[in-house]
Amino acid sequence: MNKDEAFQELWNDYLEGDITSDGLVELQKYFAKDDQLLQFSADSFQIHRLLGYNAVSEMQSEAFVQSTMAQLRALQPENRVTTSGCSAVDSGGPSILPAGRFLMGMGAVAASALLALIYFLSSTGTSEAIIARTTSVHGTIEWTHENGVVEFITETGMPLTGGTLETMTGDSTVTMQFTDGTIVTLDGLSMLTISEQEQKILRLRRGNLSADVQPQPTTKPMMVYTEAAELRVVGTQFNVNTRDESTKLTVNEGEVLLRRTTDGESVNVVPHHQVVASLSDTSQLRSVQRADQVHRWKSDLQTEASHGQWIPSLLELGRKLKLAVINGNISEQAATIAYKKAASLNDQQGSLWALPSRFGLSVVVTVNQQANVPIVLESGSRLRVTGRGYSATELVVGITTNEPDGGFSGKYEQHIDLTKSMDPDTQEFSLEFPIEAMSVINEKFPASPIGREFVGCWCSHPTNQVTKFKITGIEIIGAEPSK
Repeated sequence: MNKDEAFQELWNDYLEGDITSDGLVELQKYFAKDDQLLQFSADSFQIHRLLGYNAVSEMQSEAFVQSTMAQLRALQPENRVTTSGCSAVDSGGPSILPAGRFLMGMGAVAASALLALIYFLSSTGTSEAIIARTTSVHGTIEWTHENGVVEFITETGMPLTGGTLETMTGDSTVTMQFTDGTIVTLDGLSMLTISEQEQKILRLRRGNLSADVQPQPTTKPMMVYTEAAELRVVGTQFNVNTRDESTKLTVNEGEVLLRRTTDGESVNVVPHHQVVASLSDTSQLRSVQRADQVHRWKSDLQTEASHGQWIPSLLELGRKLKLAVINGNISEQAATIAYKKAASLNDQQGSLWALPSRFGLSVVVTVNQQANVPIVLESGSRLRVTGRGYSATELVVGITTNEPDGGFSGKYEQHIDLTKSMDPDTQEFSLEFPIEAMSVINEKFPASPIGREFVGCWCSHPTNQVTKFKITGIEIIGAEPSK
């Protein structure tokens, strides 16, 4: 089946109401690539609708017509189309439904038909009201509608009904604005389900969320649920990070009531305070004031890794020694002595191995949830990353920042050619570069990360080929004091 035949089959399935969700996605791809297909489809779309609306239910047909009329009036207020211009078609013809008569009137305006077609394609499969629209998009973002249809978000202004957003890579971020002006940003490897009927309901499955919430009715507050906590919000600015079994809430403006899910204990969190709720912690829930800023940070990969596999150095050493014994390169007694000697020195060292996905390899490290001291990037700060590249030839190193007074700020990255940085014998690398040299990944973000709070770092290798790399350390080095 050639390309034209494949399109025609999809289009016929659509007109007959038999198209699948996957088929609809493929059809939209054809339209995006070929304007002539849009024109052809608009013409056949009008004719087919006059013959019976086979592809939609009666309720969907009416919603389709009403929405198209509203959009048409908004775009062409001086040239409204009515059914009065259809006498040549109506007179002597068969009886036509009111909706069909309206679409017949649209036949004189090709742009109107295209508008109707595009609207119907974008709205097929959901009758839910739009509750938000994307205002900033970067990276790979998957959107799952309540009816199960999955698509990728690639542009701003996309309407969102109830469903689940997932930012799939370390550099991904999406900001949405609800109809009341509330702004929510999701970034990194995060997953969020949104819904709104009588009140906003958000479920953060994992990752990072920042929200600037407009005043909500006290009887119907915005609710944010995580595995470890539920947040009651009536109007505030706050950040949430959830991973493993714990949730960290930082409030920058207003107040947020947090309730721990395990025992129902609650605490009211006020500006410049934070609290951590954990499924495994039974101690008193306490809100802690944030301390003065610092400019240096060294990662604890074992506790701060939010994506990646932590392998203790002793485990790696044990495997190597065992293999050496099997191959006859060392005696069992000598291997035992070497292992005990290493264990007596430090049993907390290790490395963070990148995990594969269909988008490449990556590790993500976020500042310890318990830390209450903001790490603010200053002019002259440097980022140091150490690790081992193995067969990896390139690396993208990125950072995520918040505004000093709260709220998501932006993401910045540096592309590294590892072939120039790795030791050819050991394949180890040590990278160090000025944070000011990192490039902003979206023009809507501040041009520079300097002066903003550092919240996390990611390292990725953009390939689906068989390869691997590990990170052994990440560090922010403060500016050298002036002499």
